Amino acid sequence: MFLTTHAAAGIAISHYVHDPLAVFSLSFASHFVLDFIPHGDETLYHDHEWRVQKQYRRVALINAADLGALVGLTMWAATRSQAVNGNLLTIGILGAILPDFLSYFFPIIHQRFRWLWLVRWLYAATKPTGIRYLVRVQNWIHNLLHHEIIRRDVPFMVGLTVQATLIVALLKLAI
Repeated sequence: MFLTTHAAAGIAISHYVHDPLAVFSLSFASHFVLDFIPHGDETLYHDHEWRVQKQYRRVALINAADLGALVGLTMWAATRSQAVNGNLLTIGILGAILPDFLSYFFPIIHQRFRWLWLVRWLYAATKPTGIRYLVRVQNWIHNLLHHEIIRRDVPFMVGLTVQATLIVALLKLAI
């Protein structure tokens, strides 16, 4: 599921729940609920072509479009005249996209940039907080959802349509 879809769920939750901890928790949990829906990106990230042949162009383009849509969605939600508390909105978005960050980006950042003092410090600082265990649990849940419970994915264009429909529906709930 793309970050933009998860962020739309966080935005919808932040419009109905007014406790920051509850917004974060529900947004975090919504990530896994949305991942139950087949969303068409399974082959995108497990494709032989980009992993082995180092052809990242398609993956980079799709991720750049997702990040651009995420930024645009965030700016739209934050500047709306009827927007709820900006802090709750931010908490909802961060809670909804955090599982993907913990699962995909943080390990890559640590692996590729561990020579940087700041990255080593952040990695060491997360050890006592249990974030590494949270990442392992999140990866286990993600694998369970995608490989054990839902054994096949839909084509990319179908998944993109499903996600666009979800974004529109979630934003309608937030209006």
